[in-house]
Amino acid sequence: MGSTHASTIHSRRHWTECAHGVTKDIVSDISDRTPLGDHKILAEHAYEAIKQAILNLQLRPGTQLVERKLAEQFGISKSPVRDALQRLAGEGLVSQTRFSGMTVQSFDPELVDELCAVREKLEEMAVVLAVPRMTGADLAETRGYLDQADAAMVAGDPQRVVEANRLYHMIFGRCSGNRVLDAMVSGMQDRVRIIALLCWSWEKSVGKEEHEQHFAVLEAAEDGDARRAGRLMREHIRWFREEYRRAYR
Repeated sequence: MGSTHASTIHSRRHWTECAHGVTKDIVSDISDRTPLGDHKILAEHAYEAIKQAILNLQLRPGTQLVERKLAEQFGISKSPVRDALQRLAGEGLVSQTRFSGMTVQSFDPELVDELCAVREKLEEMAVVLAVPRMTGADLAETRGYLDQADAAMVAGDPQRVVEANRLYHMIFGRCSGNRVLDAMVSGMQDRVRIIALLCWSWEKSVGKEEHEQHFAVLEAAEDGDARRAGRLMREHIRWFREEYRRAYR
């Protein structure tokens, strides 16, 4: 009983932080500016607010998501909140169980292993296909993301680091020339962002080695060596998987 009560307090605290943090303007949009009868707009705003709170760890993995409380926070009915949560569940950011209802998806090492096993194959393929197609502008854009990550590391801003890294990984899918592959690579990056932020919060030293590995992939791409770049990307993701397992709390 005490554990359940503590979990509820924890969830409320994180949601309160969310409402007064990065999602404050979105919450204001929902409660003050949106016609109450427009279900689709209400659901979209609720989706964006909850998603941003999850991606920024303001709603941490395992936090219970109670429709009634979220609806009260937004000043709307439960129905658009329910739609938003179902959409997030489809994206792998929210999990639903028969007994505990909706919670923010937890990422135990086994789930991260499964995700990274898929990433290794898809992102290696994306890099191999992308490198021969990448223009000078594409390579400069890729280097720009790494420069952004470098500056964010110096500033001690993990949110900016993981966002720059997300864009870095996505550009290879975009340049692969395969729209299905691009969508699959992009579709995993929100979960990767959460995992990276968790790992960073447990083991801050991972950022430097990750950054060096990203640069190694880029240098191979700049040399036009698609297979080496693809192999380095696969090895990087495997390293990331092992680091998460080692740091997992």
